[in-house]
Amino acid sequence: MPTLPRELRELKYEGQDLTPGQHRVLRQIALGRTGPEVADELGISPETVKRQLAITRSKLGASTTAQAVGIAVALDLI
Repeated sequence: MPTLPRELRELKYEGQDLTPGQHRVLRQIALGRTGPEVADELGISPETVKRQLAITRSKLGASTTAQAVGIAVALDLI
């Protein structure tokens, strides 16, 4: 198993816990769904999807949603 880069190992231990809602939204994005598709699938507003993704990016220290997905996958969060 490959070793995570130091900054990802440290992030994992900083308690950057995602809420269940943030997990659901990020998982749907990781599956290739668009924001409006995620909103429709989860029964939430598109604005809620955007807000959840912004909070998730912040928690994971990511500047883009794609980067947040990559970090979450690397840390087995989704």
